[in-house]
Amino acid sequence: MPTQPRRRYQQARYEQPDIFSLIFIIDSFKLFWHYHITPEIAIYALKSIRDLVFMITELLIENTMIQVISLLEHDRTPLRDLAEEYLSNANRTFMEFAYIGESTYQVDTNSVLFLWILYCFLHGPRGLKVLQKGVRCLTIARAIRVITFSMTILPNPNPKCNFTGPVDPFNLSPGGACNDLLYSGHVIVYTISAVAVTILCSSYPFALLRLLIRLFIWIQVIQRMIRAVVEFHHYSVDMFLGLCVTLFIWHADILYYDLPRLPEPLYPHLKRLIFPYDSDGSIDRYVNQCGLVYKRFKRQPLKTVICPVKNFPVLSPSTVHLKQI
Repeated sequence: MPTQPRRRYQQARYEQPDIFSLIFIIDSFKLFWHYHITPEIAIYALKSIRDLVFMITELLIENTMIQVISLLEHDRTPLRDLAEEYLSNANRTFMEFAYIGESTYQVDTNSVLFLWILYCFLHGPRGLKVLQKGVRCLTIARAIRVITFSMTILPNPNPKCNFTGPVDPFNLSPGGACNDLLYSGHVIVYTISAVAVTILCSSYPFALLRLLIRLFIWIQVIQRMIRAVVEFHHYSVDMFLGLCVTLFIWHADILYYDLPRLPEPLYPHLKRLIFPYDSDGSIDRYVNQCGLVYKRFKRQPLKTVICPVKNFPVLSPSTVHLKQI
């Protein structure tokens, strides 16, 4: 009789977790860290993230308290604001002054915050130092603000303002939250932005240009303070105290405690982060070229703008000395 072929049974397979892929990802991250990240940059990044987490936490707590306080029962009769009465009735010149440029070059508070960050970034290491200090100042000033408006509830200058809830910490624009008055959070942003511009524009080439920029930014602050008062967003005392408290905190020693500091010199760390494989030194040549153009611009800005290439050909490797910034 013909024999039947023996049936082959395949052994059951059990898929093992792809541990090798995980090891590969970890190894790739280690290589990236080794070739791109210096210990100094890592410490700076971790401390910056720490301060950013503190600021976000404070803003969420503040947003919650704004809505909780606005839900409490209280006398909603507005307080008498003598400065508002004077600006609105006795002297219309200030009113007209406050609305100059409102529809042309003035922006909302969120845009002011974005422009402050961008302006600091454009000024390199010095701007980043001012930005780090500004983040600390913003966090502390607004934390004190939460305490003040939670201790004493002021009725909103606008009697029609009424917040009905619900409380949502992640709703960053609750709309109608009425009693976060003493002192103003908006003027904190305006003041920190103006201080940053005042400090960073000191390196500009012309004294007249520096003066005009500083006058422009502080006039903007005064205009916004007047408008907030006459439009019944805040009492005049809210704006005045917000300005004073922010300026006092800016000069407080607590802002300098364990402040994230950029490594000195910064250029080698940035080069390793962005261009770790620059073996022929081409990046160094371009950095030196930009440094020379910048120095010449500070001495002769008009001539540099008119003929930037004619007077500064690309440097050859033999004439380059690494400029550490």
